[in-house]
Amino acid sequence: MPTRLTVAEQYDWAKANAVQIDEINTDYLDTKILPIHVAVKDIDKLPNDTYALLRKNGFGCSDSSILVSVNPYKNIEALLAEKARNYLTEEEKAISEQTAVKKGRDLEPFIILKHSQISGRRIMKPADMYRHNEFPFLTVNFDGVMECYDENGELKYIPDEIKVCTEQGARHYNRDKADWRETRGYKTEGLIASSIADSNASILEKAGRYGIPAYYYTQLQMEMFHLNAPFGYLTVLFEKEWELCTWLVWRDKHVQNQVVLAASKAWDKVAVHKPADALLDNLDNLKETRPDIELQENI
Repeated sequence: MPTRLTVAEQYDWAKANAVQIDEINTDYLDTKILPIHVAVKDIDKLPNDTYALLRKNGFGCSDSSILVSVNPYKNIEALLAEKARNYLTEEEKAISEQTAVKKGRDLEPFIILKHSQISGRRIMKPADMYRHNEFPFLTVNFDGVMECYDENGELKYIPDEIKVCTEQGARHYNRDKADWRETRGYKTEGLIASSIADSNASILEKAGRYGIPAYYYTQLQMEMFHLNAPFGYLTVLFEKEWELCTWLVWRDKHVQNQVVLAASKAWDKVAVHKPADALLDNLDNLKETRPDIELQENI
């Protein structure tokens, strides 16, 4: 990349290079080893309005912080009203055109490539939207998924949540706690042990230990939940300094269970406003392709 560019010029450069990167990394997960199935094939190819409507048929991972009341920007009442509407408001239609949303969408492939180069591992961009087999009111769209192999040689998928952070948003992070920071490399001291997930600390306290916002802590936890992953990555590009940081976050089953329970109760309130088959969009197809799965018929 050319040096001495302004932030705007850096952004334009990354966007110009993102197309070929995206074409290389787009791929499909092997759901035979996962507790999820394809809900919507190649969802990123759909128009923005269609994409937004489909997301109303369940709670996505980004909804998790609202469900457990650690999101300072949106409350549960607003979320339930949004999911219950079977149409898009003008405000909802405008979201895809917000500058922050377009930045994240355009720079995502570039950030995935950079993290792949840092980690030395392939990070794919899953093309589909997925639904959980046991809890079909839970859906997920992954930014990136790293392919790893455990000590037994078995494939493990690791979520990589991608963010572009503005100068104003940077105050919600502690970059000194990042596991890898572009200005210093890997952290060698103060590493967080996996036992943090077993503590009685609150979500806010745990997120603070990592140095990340609580609403991204819960989002990443639910991505791990859908992949049965032991840990996940939060990879952030800070646009003012054009610095990349990544945090390794351990699976927290307590928080995952908390979100699932809250989502189940919340969906009971939403379901009365939805079509009867809102959560059954691909179950018939799943029965044909995955006869090994026992599906819940009465949701």
